[in-house]
Amino acid sequence: MNYAVVSIPVNLVETSAIEEVNVLTDLTWPDTKPKGFTKASRIEDFIKRNPNKTCHFIYEAESLIGYAESFPREIKVDNQRITVMGLGAVCVHPQRKGQGLGALLVQAAFKRIDSGEFAVGLFQTGVPGFYEKLNCRSIENKIINSLSDTPNANPFWDPYVMIYPRQFIGFQSEIDLLGAGY
Repeated sequence: MNYAVVSIPVNLVETSAIEEVNVLTDLTWPDTKPKGFTKASRIEDFIKRNPNKTCHFIYEAESLIGYAESFPREIKVDNQRITVMGLGAVCVHPQRKGQGLGALLVQAAFKRIDSGEFAVGLFQTGVPGFYEKLNCRSIENKIINSLSDTPNANPFWDPYVMIYPRQFIGFQSEIDLLGAGY
């Protein structure tokens, strides 16, 4: 089957679509469901977490089967602030994994870099091999958040930090996320 990714700025995403994303992310990461959140507060959090994000959706008929988000993120490297593209919440319905849908979502997000909107993407993952097939590479830079109470602690929780495209030359030193991990 041929699938298309629909990419929409978060401010144009309907509430019903946000609710569908919350259901899909709960299926994908059942142990990370926020405690004490209501349906309304999860919708509010979805928007506030990255108010400038682009949401990437794949539907089959009327059902959401894949989702990812990309967003601008200011970081500091070599005493310079730059804006990179962050990537997050890449997920595919558990019954649809292994069908190339995750790659379609990520490639839709990477089009923002390919078009010149960003010079590079910076993100974390637990599955580097998946991203290596999509022209990404792991980096070994120390990652910090100078705005935290524990500034030298890595704000990312996944074991691999990656960039897209792999040919990007830069990030030769410590990377300060200037905020929480994403």
